[in-house]
Amino acid sequence: MTVLSPPLKLTAQMPQRKTALVVETNYLVASSVEGPLLGAGFRVIVALDAEEAKTAISTHQLAVAVIDFRLQHGGPEGLVELLRAAGVPYVFCTASSTTEVVESFPGARVVEKPFGDDILLMVVTEVVNFATMTRRL
Repeated sequence: MTVLSPPLKLTAQMPQRKTALVVETNYLVASSVEGPLLGAGFRVIVALDAEEAKTAISTHQLAVAVIDFRLQHGGPEGLVELLRAAGVPYVFCTASSTTEVVESFPGARVVEKPFGDDILLMVVTEVVNFATMTRRL
C-alpha cells in the first residue's frame, strides 16, 4: 500500500484535506487516478489489490474510494460491501461500460477509461459533497 502526502494544497473543490482510496491493480492506471486527486488536495492511498484495499478501509478515515470494476483477482463486491458499511462513497473507474457496472451496482457513479482529469474530479467531488451533505441531515 502506498500513501503519498504532498504539501497541503487547499482548493475550491475540496475545502478540507480528505483521504481518497484508489483501488487499481495496474500501477500506471492507479497513477493516472492518483495525480488529479493529489492535485485537488486529497491525501491518496493506492491499493494494488483487494487485500490492501481492505486494510485501508479498516484503518483509515476515507472520504471516497475510486475502484476498478475489473479487479484482477475477483470483483469489487466485497470491497463495496465494506465501503457501504463504513459509510464511504465510491466511484468506479473502469474500461467496462457504464451499463455493465450499473447492472451490478444500481445507482453507482462511473468514470469510463480513458477519462479526463476534470471528469474524474467532478464525479469524485460530487459523491464526496453528497455524502457530506447527507451525513448532516
